[in-house]
Amino acid sequence: MKKQGSVIVGFLLVLVIVVFAVLNNQNVPVSFGFASFNAPLILVIIGSALIGALIIFLTAFTTLWQQKKQLKQLRKELAENQADIQKKIEEATEEQKREFRNERAELEAAYQAELQAKQAQIEQMKTPSESPSQTPRQSVNYFD
Repeated sequence: MKKQGSVIVGFLLVLVIVVFAVLNNQNVPVSFGFASFNAPLILVIIGSALIGALIIFLTAFTTLWQQKKQLKQLRKELAENQADIQKKIEEATEEQKREFRNERAELEAAYQAELQAKQAQIEQMKTPSESPSQTPRQSVNYFD
């Protein structure tokens, strides 16, 4: 809708210029400093309008071209930065996984050592040791 409005405004401005030029059709002297000639005022007005439009077009085109160039460069930098960030994320993830695996291995080793120590204690308790109830009793004569 915005573009339609600007097209309509452009047509209205062209219509105003054409009406103004048609109303002023007498010959006028035109001087460029080094040359001078007579031309109908209608051609001078339309020529001036076209030259002004050309200047505006060239100015807008160069600005747009510079912006497109800058946008292309910024997109390239963005892609490089995103790739760099992704690489750093992957490296950090791998480092965290490595640390986790090392910590887990240490904990598992400590758990296995603790488990073996407890099993050794259990085995010690299970094996019959020389206890006073199992050794043959010698009769002690207290009255000798």
